[in-house]
Amino acid sequence: MKKIVITSLALVASLANAQLSLVADSNFGNNSIVDLGSGLSGFLSYHFSDNKIIVQNYDMTNNSTDSRITMLSNNGSVDQTFGTAGSFSCPLSYGTSSSGDFIHNFGDVSLMMFSGKKFHYNGTLDQTYGTAGQSQILPNEIYRKVLPNGKLLIRTANSIYQFNASGQLDSAFGTNGTMACNSTLSNFSSTIFSNHEKYVPLHTGNSIIEYESNSSSLRKMNYTTGNYDINFGINGNAQYKTGPSATIMKFHMMPDNSLVNYLFEDNDPSVKFLTKTLSTGMLDTSFGSSGRIGLPAVIDGVNLLYGQDFTVVNNHVVIPVLDDGFPRKLYLMSAGSNNVSTINSQNLLDTGITTSMYNPDDKIFISAKGNYLYLMINPTIIKRYVISNSILATNEAESETDIRFVNPFQDELNLFTNEKIKSVEIYDQNGRLILKNSSAKTVNTSNLTEAIYIIKITTESGKVVTKKGMKL
Repeated sequence: MKKIVITSLALVASLANAQLSLVADSNFGNNSIVDLGSGLSGFLSYHFSDNKIIVQNYDMTNNSTDSRITMLSNNGSVDQTFGTAGSFSCPLSYGTSSSGDFIHNFGDVSLMMFSGKKFHYNGTLDQTYGTAGQSQILPNEIYRKVLPNGKLLIRTANSIYQFNASGQLDSAFGTNGTMACNSTLSNFSSTIFSNHEKYVPLHTGNSIIEYESNSSSLRKMNYTTGNYDINFGINGNAQYKTGPSATIMKFHMMPDNSLVNYLFEDNDPSVKFLTKTLSTGMLDTSFGSSGRIGLPAVIDGVNLLYGQDFTVVNNHVVIPVLDDGFPRKLYLMSAGSNNVSTINSQNLLDTGITTSMYNPDDKIFISAKGNYLYLMINPTIIKRYVISNSILATNEAESETDIRFVNPFQDELNLFTNEKIKSVEIYDQNGRLILKNSSAKTVNTSNLTEAIYIIKITTESGKVVTKKGMKL
């Protein structure tokens, strides 16, 4: 028996090293899902701060001329202290061009819109900001970004402007608050939040990464001088393609200032692939095969429709995909640094969600925050997973919350800890809740089949520990 146990552990450890583990978070909403309810439509923006989530949707109660902003607590419930009973509405369009108004930043007590408005959490305008709660709107604005010093950067086609924390032009910046750039940036066709928040991340040395849509170029601009770094990539252009012609759908800034890029081939948009750009702007040729990871059109017999969004979790790229049936099933697929990988030992993780959407473009969003992975599915669904990529081993490494159990286990799962246990939840590899036990440190697992499970332990103090376990 001892030899069999060691062999099983070695096998499971090798799987754990190669995969990401996600557990549907039963403490969020209704068994991991929040439905924002009737009267709302597609997601316009979403933001995280500490244990709060702010989401912005079309408000259908007023002929879609308004958006509704809602704050959720960490458990997915509506935060009743925000707005009126958890939400407030604001006009969707602003200015003479009827640009869409989206949240671009929010702090502990207020949020800021692309229209220049600054709202208190109670839904009223901050009258001390700008002029009666609104900063100046500039011609041909492309993006707004709050800088680390708290000042607001506004980029137009040819210039950058800087506003102070009170919403007034910063006269100490450039010439009366503005500075010309040494290269033009084309306007985006629509001011959707992803173009602003995710296409303009901060980089090293007072710099910001800009995506030029017309020339499909990534460039690094110093926001204190308005100049592009000609030493970035080749002649100032980041290298992100492995072939002659491809378009970026999205890129993700890593902690080391490298970029993971999600692209499609221009001559065949159905061909999707990943690349990585080093912090120097050069292509990382060690990524995947010669700098590229091709994403399969079919996995396990399922024809895949790829969404335009992705995130990176513990060096795993995670992408939402739909099947080609109807209604469509929503899956998650993953890629590591070398090739397509697995989630919970599955090539495709079934989220349990079906949708009537025709294609996933701009309709499914994914984001990682702390130990959680969030899915936003139009029109009103949010699903949350707990992230775990711990490695199964004979002796589990000690953590801040030291909870141990014999692994593999048989007909009983015995927890060894000084912590008081609130609940023990056991999930299968598809994230389905199989067994839940309250308070006891001994769990009867005799009805479980032999398999790998994900065990989520919640303590009375509110700590959550997620581990892998094998039932023999």
